[in-house]
Amino acid sequence: MTASQYDFVIDLKKIDVLGTLHPDSIEAQEAYHQHGLSSEERLYYQLIQDLALDTAAYKPGTVLFEMGQAVTQGYIIRQGDIELRTDGRIYRVGPGAVLGLASGLANLPHNMSAKALTVVTANLIPQKVFNTLNTCHIGLRGINRSTIMRTLNLSSVPESLK
Repeated sequence: MTASQYDFVIDLKKIDVLGTLHPDSIEAQEAYHQHGLSSEERLYYQLIQDLALDTAAYKPGTVLFEMGQAVTQGYIIRQGDIELRTDGRIYRVGPGAVLGLASGLANLPHNMSAKALTVVTANLIPQKVFNTLNTCHIGLRGINRSTIMRTLNLSSVPESLK
């Protein structure tokens, strides 16, 4: 499958050339520039280097979550293909996609359903992360609020983000 058939995917070949550099090191910063990594690819590399996140694997056909369910964790897709369904639309995403984070931070249910199309591996974002938004710096909270509202296409601020 070519990347053009995806609604979102990053170039894993670019990530692989970095090896195991510390994501914040000068060497990593130089490699990001040398290999032309996009901001999404840099973020993905930083996230997969975080050994604090658990990893899970899913068989094809596994439903990760259903639209309307409470968010219990977020997912950073490392490998494989995911089908997302929302409001009559179907999307296909792959490595680099982050699922459930915005809804979890906003304390809203999933706004889509997700199903593994192939074998999928993902880093799991624990639910406790969702509770940290209201305790962070007020400026960062505002940036997060704006980002979450844009990501979820919200027209009014949910109570949990006020």
